[in-house]
Amino acid sequence: MKKQKIEELVTALALAASVVVPAAAASQVQVQASSINDIAKQDSFGGVTDAQQMLEQEGIKYNSFAANNITYRNGAPEGVVIHETATPGATARNEAIYFNREWMNISSYVHAFVDKTGVIQMTSPDYGVWGAGPEANNRFIQVELCEENNEADFAKGVNNDAIYVAQLLHHYNLTPINATHNGQGTIWSHNAVSKFLGGTNHTDPDGYFAKWGYSMDEFCDLVQYYYDSQGGTNTGNTNTPGSNPADTPTAPTTPTTPTTPTTPTTPTTPTTPTESTLPKPVGTKTLIHNAVVYDENGQATDAAMKKSGTKLTIYGDKKIDGRKYLQIGLNQYIVASNANGTSRYVKHNAYIYNSKGYRVGYRKLYRGSNVKTYGGGVKIAGKKYYQIAVNQFVKKGNF
Repeated sequence: MKKQKIEELVTALALAASVVVPAAAASQVQVQASSINDIAKQDSFGGVTDAQQMLEQEGIKYNSFAANNITYRNGAPEGVVIHETATPGATARNEAIYFNREWMNISSYVHAFVDKTGVIQMTSPDYGVWGAGPEANNRFIQVELCEENNEADFAKGVNNDAIYVAQLLHHYNLTPINATHNGQGTIWSHNAVSKFLGGTNHTDPDGYFAKWGYSMDEFCDLVQYYYDSQGGTNTGNTNTPGSNPADTPTAPTTPTTPTTPTTPTTPTTPTTPTESTLPKPVGTKTLIHNAVVYDENGQATDAAMKKSGTKLTIYGDKKIDGRKYLQIGLNQYIVASNANGTSRYVKHNAYIYNSKGYRVGYRKLYRGSNVKTYGGGVKIAGKKYYQIAVNQFVKKGNF
């Protein structure tokens, strides 16, 4: 997503924060608050920080997620999934730096990280991410709550999370509905996704919440409190923002297009996943370059990345948006060049290196020859390489 788009959404959410009412307004909201929620309401919102802006200010290159955006199946998000990081003591800043650097290697990223100090938004919620399995990634915004080590900080983190989620629901004209008991609603735990949608087996944030005597029910109550405080209602009329003019920036119609999500009801929910059998295998291939697993629409799935050297059964090939893919399972595809390779002309004599950037023996590729490279270019110790075999790389400038 372009930086301007992310900044617009961050600005809208920041404006929404200004109408969050203090704890004194609790009497106007019908919720059953726990002691954690009572503590949380005493805290102010930490605000939303754009990850790209934060990283660049610290001299860290922002690795855009835009090339791997997932289009929502109905054109807009249907709710929010609540995660927790399972890394005690790691802050939202720590997580943002780590995922910015490693997300392609771990095949996972989310929209935002939240801790006791505020929210760091990694990428625009206008597109889906790889966080909760293929059944959820094209439906929901996904937010990770960082683990705190005392009750007061836990309450601050939960407070920031609830305010942010309430803002997102307003922004996309969604009503807060707890989905954790029956799989119907707009506020999901990762555990609920595992239970009702499948494609993942994680149970967060239930265990982390339980550590503090807290639950998803209480979190949903807190979201409802802030949603109502921001001017929304829970009447089911999701197309009408709150009456307070200050709430208007949180429910813009232009970027979210809430009136047009039903037209493409889903080129992104094709028939292949419902097929019970695969076609007959056409052969096997040894994967040379690490490969992300895609569905038949060319959307990245939550399946683990296939590693270089893996022997794959191939069930056929398919062009998706002009790019060739190989089918490796039921609604599972990899980019063909990761296994088939692309012939390239060698313009300079070139040594061969391993994945650590160390030269492998004295063998050379000679100028004037044609050699197959696999997948896209990779960086090793800051230099660009093409992969020519399992754990064998040649500097890109030699081709």
